[in-house]
Amino acid sequence: MKTRFFLLLLAAVLAVTPALADTWAGTVTAEDTVEVEIPSSGTLTHLNAEVGQQVQAGDVIGAIRETKVFAPADGTVAAVHLETGDTIADTVLEIAPVTLYTLTCTSQDYAKTPENALIHSGEQIYVRCSVDGTHKAIARVTAINGANFSAEVTGGELYVGEAVFLYRDPAYSTRSLIGKGTVTSHDTIPVSGTGVLLSLRVGVGDRVERGQWLFSTASSEDTELIVPQSGIVTALRTSAGSEVVKDQSAATIATSVSLRAEVSADDAARFKKGDTWYYTRNDDPHETHFTCTVQRVLTNEADASATVVLIPEEKGLPIGLGIILTDEEN
Repeated sequence: MKTRFFLLLLAAVLAVTPALADTWAGTVTAEDTVEVEIPSSGTLTHLNAEVGQQVQAGDVIGAIRETKVFAPADGTVAAVHLETGDTIADTVLEIAPVTLYTLTCTSQDYAKTPENALIHSGEQIYVRCSVDGTHKAIARVTAINGANFSAEVTGGELYVGEAVFLYRDPAYSTRSLIGKGTVTSHDTIPVSGTGVLLSLRVGVGDRVERGQWLFSTASSEDTELIVPQSGIVTALRTSAGSEVVKDQSAATIATSVSLRAEVSADDAARFKKGDTWYYTRNDDPHETHFTCTVQRVLTNEADASATVVLIPEEKGLPIGLGIILTDEEN
C-alpha cells in the first residue's frame, strides 16, 4: 500500500514539474572583419581606440604627422634638389646605384647548346667585350622575356655602348656562351615626396643603403586615421609614437559578430538554418533571454561534434563574452 502511494505521489510531482531546458555554452566571436589601414607613412601621433570598443564608420581614431622616406637601393647620393622648408613639387634627391651598368641581352642565335638558351633570373654570368676581350665583368640576370633578358653589372670594367659576349664559365669557354649584349649606363634613381621637406639626413656624395632614412616630410595638417566601417575593435596592430608605413594595418574591426557553441553530433541535428533559438549572457545576473538565428552548422567527424554558428539580435556584443544557448525562451 505504501509503495503504491509513493509511486502515485512521484507521478504527481513529475506531472507538475517542468522539464529542464537543454543548454550549451558558447562564445561571442568576430564574424566579419575589416582593417583600419594607415593612409600614409609617418609617425602615429595618437591612437584613440581600445580592444572591445564600439566604433562607427567615419570615426577618427588617430593621426599621422610625419612621413619618413627611405632609400630604395644601395648607392651614393648624386644630387639634392631642395632644402629644409621647401615645398616638394617633384624629386627631392637622386641616388646613383651601386650597379653602374645594365646589360641588354639576347640568347637568340648565340647560345651554343639548348641548355645555354635557358637563362635563369638571378644567376651569375661572366661578361667580356666582343672586340678584343680586354674588358671583363661579372653580372646578375635581373629579368627575362623569351630570348631577351637584362642583367646588372656587379663588378669589373666595361664601357657604355660596347658590345659584349656573355658566358656561364668564368674561363669564357666557347661552349658556355649564352648570349650577346650591349652595355648601357644605369640611370640615377629619383626619390620624391609630398608636402614640405621637414628634415634632410643625407648630402651629395653620401653612401646610402637600401632602407636608410633619407628625409622626412610633413603635410600642412595631420593625416587622419578613419574607421571604414562600424563595428567592434578586436585588435590593435600598432601604438602611438610608432613609425608606420602606408597601407599597414592599425587596427582590426569586427563588423559583425556571431555566437558559436560546441554541441554533440546528435544534438547538431536539432539546429536548422533559419531557426530561432535563445541565449543568456554570462555577464547578466538577471539572465535575460535574447533571440538568435541559426546561420550554419559546422560538423567535425573526427570527434563526432559540431559547431553551431548563430547570429544574435543584440548589437555591440563584446568579443569573447560567454553565453548560454538554450532551446526555451524562459
